Amino acid sequence: MLFHFAIFDLALEKEKFDIIICGGGCSSMLLLFNLQFNPKFKTLKILVIEKEEQNKQKTWCFWHKGNHPLQHLITSSWNNIEFAAENYKTSQAIQPYTYSSIKGTDFFHYFLNQFIPQFPNIIIVRDEVLGIEKKSTQLSKVICKNHHYISSVVYSSIIEKEFHEAPIFLWQHFKGWHIKTEEKIFDETIMTIMDFSNCLPNSFDFVYILPYSSNEALIEFTAFSSEIWDESVYLSQLEKYVSNKLNGAKYQIDSMERGKIPMAHYHHNSLGRSGEILIGGAAGKIKASSGYGFEKMQLDAARLASNYYANKLPEKTDKQRFKFYDKLLLKIILQKPEEAVAIFGKLFKRIPIPMILKFLYEETTIYEEAVIFKKLPAIPFIKRIFN
Repeated sequence: MLFHFAIFDLALEKEKFDIIICGGGCSSMLLLFNLQFNPKFKTLKILVIEKEEQNKQKTWCFWHKGNHPLQHLITSSWNNIEFAAENYKTSQAIQPYTYSSIKGTDFFHYFLNQFIPQFPNIIIVRDEVLGIEKKSTQLSKVICKNHHYISSVVYSSIIEKEFHEAPIFLWQHFKGWHIKTEEKIFDETIMTIMDFSNCLPNSFDFVYILPYSSNEALIEFTAFSSEIWDESVYLSQLEKYVSNKLNGAKYQIDSMERGKIPMAHYHHNSLGRSGEILIGGAAGKIKASSGYGFEKMQLDAARLASNYYANKLPEKTDKQRFKFYDKLLLKIILQKPEEAVAIFGKLFKRIPIPMILKFLYEETTIYEEAVIFKKLPAIPFIKRIFN
């Protein structure tokens, strides 16, 4: 790796930084990316503290209008989305959106080997954050396992332990195969956002497909549940689906990815207990009912960067009614997953996919939301309001 790892001595421990970022994951890199656009950026002394190497075997997906700020990292894009259930299937154009993917390997290679080396004012250290203390109105101390660091502003992507203790909590967990086939199998113009046709009994699980070419694709088995499943379940479902999808065609698995995303009904704050500015999942930028977070983190990073140079604290941007919607859906998935599968089937059957994407990004109006909910079965939602 070419990125800066500094061997710190006691002299550096006493050095004051303009910005400390706790965590070196996606949200931290996006924050650095957006901070760079101000001419003052190169004069800032910035420290990024990361406990361990990031899991690069992942794929971030999101939808956007026009060119994306990170367009140069996008692996593939699609203008059509397919949804499938046991007795229903639809494929639709999604204008004005484009659905895109960025591979974790490309993302971190760019930031660690290209972006950060351009700026000698950014230093990355491998250390574990144990706590943050407010020393004065203008200074904070970040207490780590090996050193203590002082900064004017602290950003943190560290999720509070109380989040995992939320009464409504589940995991989105998945395993995917990057496969290559000998024959041309896939329509590379259409990605599959959810295919419930292979769903397990009493379960909320589906298959997700990103076709990179006519003979290459990521096929991923995803489930929402309170517990992470045994490895054999993912393998069994992937093998069964791929066998049916490819109709016996030969294929090879080039690589695999595995992950889990915590999803909960939780009251996220903009600031931590010691005044640190929260980012990423710590700030609630991963949508509780879908697990999508990349674009919310990018937009939040742009706002935070603007606020930093304007010397402003982050403002609350979340719309509380969407947290209420997420809470109801999470309860249905936990308590009656088969009802949730049916709800998604009706949603994609009765609502145009571009409107669903707009709703998932929390950009719909109250009127548009009323139209959406009017076309869904009311009883499952009403039961969870009073339960």
